[in-house]
Amino acid sequence: MSDAPWIDASACTNCGAPLAGSYCSSCGQKTVPLAPTLGYFAHELTHELLHVDGKIFRSLRLLLTRPGFLTREIFVGRRARYVSPIRLYLIASILSFAISGLLGRYEEGVNPEYVPATGETAEPAVMNRVSEVELTISTALNVWLPRAMFVLVPLFAALVMQRRRGSGHTYPQHLYFALHVHAAWFFALAVSSLLQAALVRLRYAAPTADILAELYMVGYLFVAFKRVYETSIWGTLWRTVIAGALYLVALLLALIAIAAPTMWPLFFGSSP
Repeated sequence: MSDAPWIDASACTNCGAPLAGSYCSSCGQKTVPLAPTLGYFAHELTHELLHVDGKIFRSLRLLLTRPGFLTREIFVGRRARYVSPIRLYLIASILSFAISGLLGRYEEGVNPEYVPATGETAEPAVMNRVSEVELTISTALNVWLPRAMFVLVPLFAALVMQRRRGSGHTYPQHLYFALHVHAAWFFALAVSSLLQAALVRLRYAAPTADILAELYMVGYLFVAFKRVYETSIWGTLWRTVIAGALYLVALLLALIAIAAPTMWPLFFGSSP
């Protein structure tokens, strides 16, 4: 027997509710010793790390390899064994934009260059303007776009809901679907960035990685939509095309709105 004082097994120390097991049925707090031994602490630490990591890895594997599966699991109430959609989305988005920022993915993809006409020399003012344009585009993509996505994800869920009126699903359920889809998209972009960095010396590495990521993203949306909403191939196709096209327009408008205040003076000399 350990000499560490244990809590009273008849009542929860947090809320005082009667206990009937290892967890309080009222507040959910676990029954633990007030002064745990080193062995108990090591056991709990090992359990929590393996439990959390196992849940994350299992959720990521299912998210990336079985489109729509996690959303279906939530729809039928199986939540405890998986990481929540919002956490998956946050992990994926932070990872994707961090990798893209560190590797300069967008700076390589957007590289406007001023080429003077024959017999002319590059004017410093023009070169400065080009540099400012590059910085504005880079800032819009790497800094403001992730923040805008928090608005665009609910919009995507609304677009999906419009395509599946009468399905019996509530808007939060469509939002779960949108979060899972975006999480998978962000992971695809992260992998694309890593491939481009690893194969930087290969001539066609960058466009090939981009094409593969885009094909995965499009295919993922189609398969996930069909699995979650149980639509036919044709019904899935026209619904995802319409929702995807409208979402792409919204994304482009968001980028224009983000970059316009800085870009307008560069080309027109005054604020809009």
